[in-house]
Amino acid sequence: MSDEHPCVAELAVIRDSLATMGDPWRCGETWLSRLSATSRRARLGVPSPSAEEISARADLPARMAEAALSLEGRPVRAEHAPTPHLPRAFDLRDVAGRNYVTPVKDQGECGSCSAFGTVAALETTAAYTRGAPGLKLGLSEAHLFFGHAAAREAILPDGTWPDELFEDCRKLGVTFADYYPYTDDDAGALNPAWRDRVAKADGVVDLSSDPAAIKEHIYGYGAVTACLVVYDDLFHYTGGVYRHTTEQTSGGHCVALIGWDDDAGCWVAKNSWGPEWGENGFLRIAYGEAYIEDYPDPRSTTLGCTGVNLRAWLPAQRALGLFVTAHQANGWVCLENLGWTRIGGGPDELTTTLAVLGSARASGHTIAPFVDNDELSTISHGG
Repeated sequence: MSDEHPCVAELAVIRDSLATMGDPWRCGETWLSRLSATSRRARLGVPSPSAEEISARADLPARMAEAALSLEGRPVRAEHAPTPHLPRAFDLRDVAGRNYVTPVKDQGECGSCSAFGTVAALETTAAYTRGAPGLKLGLSEAHLFFGHAAAREAILPDGTWPDELFEDCRKLGVTFADYYPYTDDDAGALNPAWRDRVAKADGVVDLSSDPAAIKEHIYGYGAVTACLVVYDDLFHYTGGVYRHTTEQTSGGHCVALIGWDDDAGCWVAKNSWGPEWGENGFLRIAYGEAYIEDYPDPRSTTLGCTGVNLRAWLPAQRALGLFVTAHQANGWVCLENLGWTRIGGGPDELTTTLAVLGSARASGHTIAPFVDNDELSTISHGG
């Protein structure tokens, strides 16, 4: 580290401040530390809050922290929740040893964080609500940001809003990353056949300013998209429970909340600054910190969805189980990376499909499934 670089002085000031706070988190030279202020701001992407909106929420951080800490044992009614009551800690990366969170990505020098936060929520929800950690869904942030948002002329000078992107995901759907690869300069291209490889959000819900609803949603359905005010010290975060040490801000940012820890008093968030930043790309942020439960803006900024419908060919996989109710001509197959899925079609098609699936299961061969609105529509031999 060169003593001549301004980040050295920044880090020294932060360390002094952290010491007075009892060192709740660690700072160090990250790959963002040596960027200019302009380049740092380019890696955000939520419109900056106004001073009036921040002032109107002056009491919010303390209220959110208090509310978030009083929820252990609260009943949860969501059908996918592992238990009927909220625990003190939960992390979608380790639910009874199963990881439902997709790998951390890097948005690059582009204000597309709302697209990354929205996609992270959809990817995790799709796997978690199916009990299928092997789903490994990879959706296209480029489609949301450079496609839908640009088409609506909704990309503002300092970013986009996640509520609008969730609405795009509900109405239009978002294609898979291989059908529109992401680059921060939009060098990729949308596959014209994207409508046959698409995910759609179902049951979009506003969770803003409600820690109980946020926790229940994460526990029962999957990740939640949230926005936070970015204080300048965040760029140097390397681990621990983050609390800001400066009043200097760079703008707004969008992440995905994937869990919480009451003992540490924090949310666990997936960021989009690559795995080299923070805790392997993740952030632990104190309850009430940086307005993460309710960003300073009148619109909804803390959002989730209760399901994700898929229309796509999925990778070849094994059929692990079959179930049929003959009198109703209904059948289901348990697919290795998708879980239990209803078999579509009438009685004749059901009989044929069950025969193919039964043969593949008995021989150990894989099949490639095409699912449409969460029904198995077509299969081909995978090998």
